[in-house]
Amino acid sequence: NSEEGFFLLLASPRIQSAEAERPKKTVIFLVDRSGSMSGKKFEQARAALKFVLNNLRDGDLFNIIAYDTAIESFRPELERFNDETRRTALGFVEGLHPGGGTNIHGSLTTAMNQLKDNSRPNYILFLTDGLPTVGVTNESQICQAVRETNRVRARVLTFGVGYDVNSRLLDRISRDNFGVSEYVRPDEDIESHVSAAFANIGSPVLTNVALTFRIDGLKPEDG
Repeated sequence: NSEEGFFLLLASPRIQSAEAERPKKTVIFLVDRSGSMSGKKFEQARAALKFVLNNLRDGDLFNIIAYDTAIESFRPELERFNDETRRTALGFVEGLHPGGGTNIHGSLTTAMNQLKDNSRPNYILFLTDGLPTVGVTNESQICQAVRETNRVRARVLTFGVGYDVNSRLLDRISRDNFGVSEYVRPDEDIESHVSAAFANIGSPVLTNVALTFRIDGLKPEDG
């Protein structure tokens, strides 16, 4: 039979123990601190940052990149997570204040260029409430630059806040970079969206999964 067909595969990996060793991961949180984030939105974004910092594991690598017109990193390169770096990072978060434009291109390419190790899961949590207004603002050029600098198959989880975001741009960024996009309405809480997404990546059971199917009587070159 030469007709195309479809099937559903359900995989349930067995978790030996809640205390079992989990893969060390890398998480970079990109937070929009443009002027439009002032007020309640930025307080919620700050709470989301604190949630992530309080739920990383020893041995994880992380960084925080705050962007408006300029790009400011917590550290110039990835930092290893422990109690001391958590406390220092929380202090950095408390010192962030909104004001300026929205440099989406610069923030994402800065994050990608910090990722070097493809042997561990790499995640970028990218939060924005507006359109790109600083640096490269062309949608196609932004997507191409992010894709080309993503050399470790990092997964980009985008969070669009409010109604002024370019959803087409955010969807394309997440789709091109193995992630998903979420949208937070003005009456919703940013922290709840970020914390739910982070819970899904906090302790990955399987990463970079590849499947090979062997069917009796079908050669690999047959399809």
